[in-house]
Amino acid sequence: MAWKNLARLSGRQMKMMFRKWRLPPQPDDPRGVPRRVMRALAQERLPTPDVEAYNAKLQQLLNGG
Repeated sequence: MAWKNLARLSGRQMKMMFRKWRLPPQPDDPRGVPRRVMRALAQERLPTPDVEAYNAKLQQLLNGG
């Protein structure tokens, strides 16, 4: 039987391989922006220097639109 080449694995991959249990998803911070909104905003791929576009889209997502 061949062994895996563990020298190529990163530290994170090693941790995940030997992990016995997984942490539950963290709850949203009630004072902050919900994670689902931040994920949707990241998927929009808005232009980087345009802060007004980010703010407008963030407000639209927060208002449920």
